[in-house]
Amino acid sequence: MGLSFIFCAGSQTDDTKNMLDALEAADYQTLNQRMARKADFSLHLIPRDLQTLSECATAFSSHKAVPFREGLTCYFDAEDRGFFIVSEEWEQYIAAIDLQKANALTEAWFQAMRAYDPEVKSPPPEAVAAVKDLIELCQYAGQTGKPVVHIWTA
Repeated sequence: MGLSFIFCAGSQTDDTKNMLDALEAADYQTLNQRMARKADFSLHLIPRDLQTLSECATAFSSHKAVPFREGLTCYFDAEDRGFFIVSEEWEQYIAAIDLQKANALTEAWFQAMRAYDPEVKSPPPEAVAAVKDLIELCQYAGQTGKPVVHIWTA
């Protein structure tokens, strides 16, 4: 079993705090209930792969590139899970991608990952769905003012 990477946003004002509390307590049922939108990147990825996705998005976003890792604010980081708020600039960078270009972005992302991991194959449908969900999530966050949260679990 690999790492799980999820991006999400809540619908209520206090959902971000409640998601953090649930993750700290390892209460995954409550955590999932607080997510109004999510993009699940649990695709046998490593953290570097999310940075690569962010770099590949440059060719597809109408906004200036924003590095992923530098845009994370850590609220909780343990040996087996972590909780980060994603910068509004990165959220807007991803939200500015045309949803119709999600397939092409996913293809470019997997091709870029092959440069450092030759075992990477063609993107599975779950990868395309995750990229589409991430774009829609970031657009939702921009429309509602809810922060985008990045959660990882081992």
